[in-house]
Amino acid sequence: MAENIKVRKFGLIGIASPIIGILAVLVSIYFSPWFEWPTHALSDLGVEQEGRLISQFAQEGDTQIATWTFNGGMIVAGLLIAIFVSSTRKTIPDNLMNKIAYSLIFIGGINLALVGVFPYSVSDTIHLIVALIYFIFTPIGLIMIGVERRTRDKNFAIFSIGSGIVSLVVIGGAVLGILGTPIGTIYPEGVAIPEFIEAVILGLWIGIAGIRVFRTGKF
Repeated sequence: MAENIKVRKFGLIGIASPIIGILAVLVSIYFSPWFEWPTHALSDLGVEQEGRLISQFAQEGDTQIATWTFNGGMIVAGLLIAIFVSSTRKTIPDNLMNKIAYSLIFIGGINLALVGVFPYSVSDTIHLIVALIYFIFTPIGLIMIGVERRTRDKNFAIFSIGSGIVSLVVIGGAVLGILGTPIGTIYPEGVAIPEFIEAVILGLWIGIAGIRVFRTGKF
């Protein structure tokens, strides 16, 4: 009983992660009057934009608030995902499919945190790698969890598989564009919109998983 209560408390971490991550993005956008959804990547929020035209409503230091909020939000949200996954691992069947799925989501969470640690002003290459790992590994993990649960938890399985597939489709064009494939022209200038859509989908899944754990003590 005590162990169940302890695990349920970790559900709050799962619930908090997407709230913190999405709020960090929105607050950063609020303090970044130069930001435009069709022409930027979310990662631009984590880098001070020198030479940008500043809105008459912006205050001195707003750009620092935006960068610290975005990078800090990614670090906290990513670490919370990793903690949530590692803390609830024992509540699911111990099989290879689940181990791989949980490992992928855990790695995704760590790399989301690294997005904040390594903004592209620090290293373009590292930032690109950790961002791609988060955006690709996490939805694959969701799909695997859904496949593993398809016979005993049908609704959550469908939700997991659907979330993973939609996330990969949404971000696929941007990933291929980054890698140099012409299909990337569907996002001719910026990838903020597909990035945000995928972040919301993945965050919704983590949040619902957190609610399940908080209510039942099981993932």
